[in-house]
Amino acid sequence: MHARVQELGDAKRGSRQRSVTEVLSDSLYHLQEILRSEIRLVYVQARAELRAFGSAGALIVAGVLGGFLSALFLLLAVVAALSLVMKLWVAALLVAVAMAVVCAVLLSSGAHLIKSRSDTIRSRGDAAASAEPSAREGTPWTGTE
Repeated sequence: MHARVQELGDAKRGSRQRSVTEVLSDSLYHLQEILRSEIRLVYVQARAELRAFGSAGALIVAGVLGGFLSALFLLLAVVAALSLVMKLWVAALLVAVAMAVVCAVLLSSGAHLIKSRSDTIRSRGDAAASAEPSAREGTPWTGTE
C-alpha cells in the first residue's frame, strides 16, 4: 500500500498530466479499498462483541434448559400427586390439558402484544414520514441542533 502511495506522489511531481479516465479509475479503486476495509472492520468488531457475549449466552442457555427441566419434573410431581386420587392416565391428561390452556393463553397474549407494538411502530413511521421538514430540523442526525 505504501508503494502505491509513493507512486501517486511521484505522479504528482512529474510533468505528465493524468487523463480523466485514470483519475476516475483511481478514485474507484480507492473507494473499493475503503469499502473493503470498512467491511473487514465491521466483521472484526462483530466477532469481538460476540466473543464477549459468548460465555454469557452459554450461561443463559444453560439456565433456560435447567428451567425447562425443572418445570418438567414439577409437572411429573403434579401428575404423581394427582394419581393418588385418580387414575394415572386421567391425572396425566388433566395436567396436559391444563398446560395446553396455559400455553394457549400465553401465545395469544404474546401475539396480541406483538401486533399492538407493530401497529405502534407503523404509526410512528407514518407520522415521521409525513412530518414537515421544519418539524425534522434540530434533530441530532441532521447536524443542526
